[in-house]
Amino acid sequence: MGGVRTRGVRTAGVLVLLAAAMAAAGCGGESYIHFRPVGDIKAAGAGWIAKIVYDLPPESREVKVEVSARGATATNERGVAYERLNVRFSVRNGGAAAFALDPAEVKFLDDEGRQVAGAEAYAGRNRTGALSIAGGAEAAYELVFDLPGEVQLTRLGSLRVAWPYRCGGKAYEVVTKFIRIEEVNYYYPGYYPYDPGYSDPWYGPYPPPWPHRRFHGGFGYRGGG
Repeated sequence: MGGVRTRGVRTAGVLVLLAAAMAAAGCGGESYIHFRPVGDIKAAGAGWIAKIVYDLPPESREVKVEVSARGATATNERGVAYERLNVRFSVRNGGAAAFALDPAEVKFLDDEGRQVAGAEAYAGRNRTGALSIAGGAEAAYELVFDLPGEVQLTRLGSLRVAWPYRCGGKAYEVVTKFIRIEEVNYYYPGYYPYDPGYSDPWYGPYPPPWPHRRFHGGFGYRGGG
């Protein structure tokens, strides 16, 4: 086991190739490495590719939590390279009890047993503390892990994020596994009015007969053009 580190437009026919070392370039010179959750994945929209949806807690299933992840690599103003993992949580609380998640309790775990304990939480551009979504409310947050130098996103086959939460006075924990997407050939579903959107996942070596876009890892988008 490794040590624990604390804190740490579409024009006609446009296709974007996202490779292992670099995905779509982001703001501030960041490059993205995308990950897909393991499970019943769905399209997550521009920039996030794939998400998994949980209905929590298991006994009531009144809180819908969507989770997606991507890594970011860049060089800061001092010329020092850094790598981060961003995990997006989108919560819609349909119950009466508040849904709470403390980013200090969330953990990143890689294939080699290395861990990063604790993340920073943001609501948009604003840093926030512990998350609490009241009954009937909804909100979206990003949890950001600063990764140690020995953890390189492009060398990770998979990773896990363990996220404890509380609901109705009870404590729970979910562990979401993500697999790195080695290559992506896609356009963003839902971005254009005539976009037919997301198609069911498929796993064969050849696409179905209809117009289709896919990325490695068994997750596809359907669309013309």
